[in-house]
Amino acid sequence: MAATETAGITSGPERAPTGAPARRARTPIPLAWLVVPALVLIALVFLYPTLRLLLRSITTDPGFVDNYRGVFDDASNLRILGRSVLTAAVVTAISLVVGYAYAYAAITAGPRLRAILLGIVGASLFVSIVVRGYAWLAILDRNGALDATLDWVGIGPLDVQLVRNFTGVVIGMVQYGIPLMVIALFDVMRRIDPRLMRASTMLGAGPVTTFRRVFWPLSLPGVIAGCLIVFITTLGYYILPSILGGPANTMIGEVIATKLQTTLDWAGATALAGVLLLISVIGFALFLRITRRYGEVGRNV
Repeated sequence: MAATETAGITSGPERAPTGAPARRARTPIPLAWLVVPALVLIALVFLYPTLRLLLRSITTDPGFVDNYRGVFDDASNLRILGRSVLTAAVVTAISLVVGYAYAYAAITAGPRLRAILLGIVGASLFVSIVVRGYAWLAILDRNGALDATLDWVGIGPLDVQLVRNFTGVVIGMVQYGIPLMVIALFDVMRRIDPRLMRASTMLGAGPVTTFRRVFWPLSLPGVIAGCLIVFITTLGYYILPSILGGPANTMIGEVIATKLQTTLDWAGATALAGVLLLISVIGFALFLRITRRYGEVGRNV
């Protein structure tokens, strides 16, 4: 009996000694608080400067209406805006085609080859954008590395100009956009269950039908993310266009930089930046709407 009582006492819950303060149960920290430092950082380095920029576009003399009216009344600004949107759209389309094939090859490759392909993409991101621009200039310019190579193999130098024009800008910016596209696509493609493709094949669908009805709709989130990243990034870029382009290929980022650094036209520069931000938001909405529509079609087919 004594043993039983002793066992019952020792096996029961421990009690705090008499006179000792009771321990309070620790309340777990909500997981939502873990993102607070990131939100604060984004607000400081992105949201606050953007709001300051937009505020200057409406408060800098001669005033809000006149600042934005000057952007649209100047025909050269409209041409440059249209050229910037066209260049960003072409770069995004080419990056999507090449990046999709590259990401798909990485997904279907073996572990060793996949690591090499992803390593090449990752290594390219560590190369300075200025170094890339001048490297392409040395390769594509007249009597450059490309002409020397073609002459060495017996083809002869090219008779076309590949830099200081639209072609040079697109080539340089596509090389910049492809790694961003591949990273966005690969992250989504690796989550697609390969058993879905095998099931489609077992049900009699060919490779094209399987890709169109199964793989492509499931990869649309990566397509959305990649297109948005490349389009918005290249829309306002000015380093590569200034190196590989010419006066006839000036983009909106170069105009904003010139107004801020050379002419000190804060009113025109901030208004152009506000218009550029609006175009980026409209592009985001259009991409989201189009890809959602195609995603619904792909799921219903």
